Amino acid sequence: MHSIPQSWSWNTNTAAQTPDSLKYIIQDLFWDITLFENKTKEASIKDLGDGKFEVTIQVECRKLKADELGKETEVPVNDWIEIGAFAKPEGDKKYGKTLYRQRVKVSQKDNTFTFIVTEKPEKAGIDPFRILIDREPKYNVKEIK
Repeated sequence: MHSIPQSWSWNTNTAAQTPDSLKYIIQDLFWDITLFENKTKEASIKDLGDGKFEVTIQVECRKLKADELGKETEVPVNDWIEIGAFAKPEGDKKYGKTLYRQRVKVSQKDNTFTFIVTEKPEKAGIDPFRILIDREPKYNVKEIK
């Protein structure tokens, strides 16, 4: 007789294989109701010449846990979150080419990140691909000024 797989057994087995430093992801994704409020407050570029641009983003990150009744409590953020930058869309395309995509450790509410790209970006921000469950994802990416 074969047993029927259940989600809790998958979660338990996955957690057993996950390094301690990343176990919070299993907890956040499968056991808790976890929400984020990520926002790119500023995005700027500096032309370095030779087709290179220095991008600086100032972001705000908040992490919340909700109970079964929906009561939310802010908890410390200490997560790996992606940052990125995008070129201007070509023609009638909605999105531009990804110029930069990197996971960074975010351990405080206010953060500044700087990186180099080889094309002039149009937009940059935090969690640009909307991987996390964010209350207002439209604020994750900002047009560069």
